[in-house]
Amino acid sequence: MCRQITRSFVPGLVAAVLFAWGCERPASPASPKPAFWAGGPGTCPAGERFTGGGRIDPEAGKTTFGFNVDARDWCRTEGGQIKGQLQTVYHPTQTRVHSLTIDDFFSYQDPERGGRCAEWTGTARVKDGNGSWRQERFHATACDNGEPGSSPGRGPDRYGISLSDGRSTGTTDLTGGNIQAHPTH
Repeated sequence: MCRQITRSFVPGLVAAVLFAWGCERPASPASPKPAFWAGGPGTCPAGERFTGGGRIDPEAGKTTFGFNVDARDWCRTEGGQIKGQLQTVYHPTQTRVHSLTIDDFFSYQDPERGGRCAEWTGTARVKDGNGSWRQERFHATACDNGEPGSSPGRGPDRYGISLSDGRSTGTTDLTGGNIQAHPTH
């Protein structure tokens, strides 16, 4: 679905970029609603859209990440899709994780800090150092605990990822960056 852009600036490349920016493309195929989903078509809990990026420093080493996940369409309509993508780099081994699909999502209140958390799963391309790409399942967790995301107080925000091969960062406090739970409109 595309939003209509009512102003035009300069014909050509700028207009094409603005038009593409206004379109929402699904990142993964539609999937069934999980059994724990409290809503259904026409209802959604707060926080079904999350964005974030930054750095965590789990015991295993520096990890940087960026993501956006939007489950509004998925939780409101039958056959809806989860849109978004995830990129994570585990620096000690130069492991790169890039999502291919996002097929499950839920959000909840952070039990430790009172903010909003989301968890989502899907498939990803994974590459270690100079190795070849392979496909694995991933499970990501992100918690928005106030502003700015890497500061103490109610925060900091938290992020973690685990792969089907058993590797995991654990859900870890941000040392840089920010995670945002976007309210339902």
